[in-house]
Amino acid sequence: MSLSLVDSHCHLDRLDIAKLGGDLDTVMATARQQGVSHVLCVCIDMGNCLAVRALANHYSHVFASVGVHPNEKDTHDPEVQELVDLAQAAKIVAIGETGLDYFHGQGDLKWQRERFRRHIRAAKQCGKPLIIHSRNAKDDTLSIMREEGAAEIGGVMHCFTEDWEMAEQAMELNFFISFSGMVTFRNAEPLREVARRVPL
Repeated sequence: MSLSLVDSHCHLDRLDIAKLGGDLDTVMATARQQGVSHVLCVCIDMGNCLAVRALANHYSHVFASVGVHPNEKDTHDPEVQELVDLAQAAKIVAIGETGLDYFHGQGDLKWQRERFRRHIRAAKQCGKPLIIHSRNAKDDTLSIMREEGAAEIGGVMHCFTEDWEMAEQAMELNFFISFSGMVTFRNAEPLREVARRVPL
């Protein structure tokens, strides 16, 4: 039985192809040879929405999302209906990357919270799961998820870096916990403990 891998979060449109030694077709073929059967190319703003959708349409095993990352401040901020309309395109399977980032954010971050709420509403309206980014924003992230009924749609807590308390509450809200390479960092023992406790 061969191993089948899923790259659940990447940004194919932002790869430095020259450093990878070829064109994107070669990179994707190599990934498939290594057992990567499916790829989710994640949108971070409206400027790259068309690019990720085009990549999904070009490669049979690539899918895409639509959304605006919380660190993207000076960009077009879509309303709920715009996100819902974009999510109707073939191969758009999720809403996001969305959420809150108080680590990089400066000043009054009300705009992040309002954007996050719109993304949750859009996800519920179009019936597609959420890709949530949360950094140093545990309490507000969970509060907004509860207030907006994110549990109705679920999704994934992407690149999780918070504590077990948050992981447990997110799982109760119908979300999976995703760990990145940060779990291997020398000072990441608390994160490894969360990884040990999260059910497969």
